[in-house]
Amino acid sequence: MPVQPRETVAVIDVGSNSVRLLVARALGREAFEVIDEARYDARLGAGQVGGLLTPEGIERGLRALAIMQQIAESHTPAKIIVVGTEALRRAPNADEFLQRAHQRTGLRVHILSGYEEAHAGYLGVINSTALSDGYLLDLGGGSLELMTIEDRSLRQVQSVPLGAIYSRETYLPSDPPQPREIRNLRKAVRRSLTPGHLPPLLYATGGAVRNLARIVRLRRRYPLGRLHGLELTRKEVRRLARELAAVPTEARRRIPGVGSNRADLLHAAAIVIDEVMEILHAPSIVVAGQGLREGLAWQAIRAESPLLPDVRRASLTGLALANGVDILAAEPTVQVAALLFDATSPLHDLGTAERALLLDAARLAGIGMHIDYYNRDRHAEYLVHSGDLHGYTHREVVLLAALVRWADSGTPELAPYRTIVATDDQRRATILSALLGLARAIRRRTPSPILRVEATLQTHTLHLHLHANVPIDAELEEIERRQRRFETALRCTLQVRGPLPA
Repeated sequence: MPVQPRETVAVIDVGSNSVRLLVARALGREAFEVIDEARYDARLGAGQVGGLLTPEGIERGLRALAIMQQIAESHTPAKIIVVGTEALRRAPNADEFLQRAHQRTGLRVHILSGYEEAHAGYLGVINSTALSDGYLLDLGGGSLELMTIEDRSLRQVQSVPLGAIYSRETYLPSDPPQPREIRNLRKAVRRSLTPGHLPPLLYATGGAVRNLARIVRLRRRYPLGRLHGLELTRKEVRRLARELAAVPTEARRRIPGVGSNRADLLHAAAIVIDEVMEILHAPSIVVAGQGLREGLAWQAIRAESPLLPDVRRASLTGLALANGVDILAAEPTVQVAALLFDATSPLHDLGTAERALLLDAARLAGIGMHIDYYNRDRHAEYLVHSGDLHGYTHREVVLLAALVRWADSGTPELAPYRTIVATDDQRRATILSALLGLARAIRRRTPSPILRVEATLQTHTLHLHLHANVPIDAELEEIERRQRRFETALRCTLQVRGPLPA
């Protein structure tokens, strides 16, 4: 039975490198919010000679599982899902771990096949990104899954035991590794994977790629705090692979951004990722912040139809629900914003992408008032920057945040994000925020007394006709306050008539 709205689901991933927990509360069938996470570096797959789990690895794994169970049960979840991946998949003594895990915790660990693991990771990524056609790389401690995605569907899975732990122990025994060892690891990746025929768009999920992204973000002095959606160039990945492999573990640990728990493995992961990019001729790699655990959560919430039909709309709904906002209440403003955009299109010459951002901003513009009414614009901007917003590029996130921040007054300030935005984005943001401000002025009250809005452009004058059966002095006053900003941004004159009989 699917997890119902407001119920929680706990997902425990017993991986080769770490045991991780995700606790998610369903906000509906199209959204969940993460309410707890935990990670324990059990290194279950360390030292697997002949695939056998070591006694020490088993003990570390059992202790980690017990810790995760205690945290999970504190949230009284409707369902606890426990899965194992590559370390258990290839271990001849996996049954020993499964039996002892059940005796100690009462939990039953389901060992995922390579395809099941890939499919869950695919769901986590496809439900949180704009990936439609390309490749998805999921690199864990034990295995690597390279997936081919066409029209948002999973077409092919290549699952090989080339995760960070396995690659380091099998191919890079020296610390730092010798050039011959690095060449052997790269050859193993090339022998194991076959490129497809799709455009070289590559997304990646897993702790190792997120750690590489943290290093790059620090070096770039990147103005956004989010890793999800960050694009790493091939040059950056190649440089990191060389730099991390050139020094021993202790020196690697001192490199800013390197997680202390990954210092002995990250060079192997970087080499594998770099070689995958070489095989696919991928000029860059996009980081996906969600993966296996989130995919399993979607399966628990959406049952037989885990794929979201519209990532952006679901994400907007989730962000609104998590912050106590009724997103449907904004639809009258959305409709007016669309009307104004279309009517003034000869003046601004913006396209469908800008129109979509405007309408999404109209849906979120009031989100900040549930934190602090008097600073609602700044809080709205913060929530867009830091909230669980998916399906947008970082540039689109910056623009969306600017629109909700400057919807009611002022001029958007994009200078702090000049390394992210495009040359003409200041103009775009100024025009779109003026359109949004006028739309919000027309819908000043909820419910709105204005029953119909007409907008007609004649030369450089926008004629706005407002139909209502009651006085609309509040709306007319608000429109007058925003008129000058609108006329300056659109370089036109605004004439308003109303109230006219409906």
